[in-house]
Amino acid sequence: MMTPSPFGRVVAYTPITYFKNSMHRCYSTFMSTFVTQNDIIYRNNIDVRCKRDIFFYTVLNVDNYKYFLPYITDSKITEKTERYLKANLQMENILFKEKYNSLIHFSFPKTITVSSLDTNLFHHLITEWIITEKTGCINVDFYINFRLKNNIYHNFMHMYIKELGKKILYSFIRESRANSLKNVDSLLRSLIKK
Repeated sequence: MMTPSPFGRVVAYTPITYFKNSMHRCYSTFMSTFVTQNDIIYRNNIDVRCKRDIFFYTVLNVDNYKYFLPYITDSKITEKTERYLKANLQMENILFKEKYNSLIHFSFPKTITVSSLDTNLFHHLITEWIITEKTGCINVDFYINFRLKNNIYHNFMHMYIKELGKKILYSFIRESRANSLKNVDSLLRSLIKK
């Protein structure tokens, strides 16, 4: 739009609504391209040469997560029953350091389901392990689904979920192979009992 100025010159100006609309469009494009609100999901089904009870023990032994799982810097079982465990975990990477509580339901020797309880980190967290006996090995169906409350953390994790999911799964496989040298039967009984 053109209007004369008090100094005798013609000045062109652009209405503010133009900038608002163009800024909104840029922001929407940015949001739809880089910011996602979708759940982060990883699933892998793999055959593992390991005994089922050893792998089951490895997944249930939350106290040892801090020694072998990526980004877990502290882990402790706080309550035990015959059907579930409660645990406190601390997750840390270059972006954040957060603690959260987990509820671990299990049905020996086949399924383990983990969910987050009260947490500032997750909207929700669900991890499922289904362990099936096969000839000469076991089949592990690993599934993780979560959404982080912080958008920056969420988008960072969304970009790396395939790599992170694979790291988590293979960390459990390596740890279960190390546990195969231990007397897991007595360890598992002590872990499941109150």
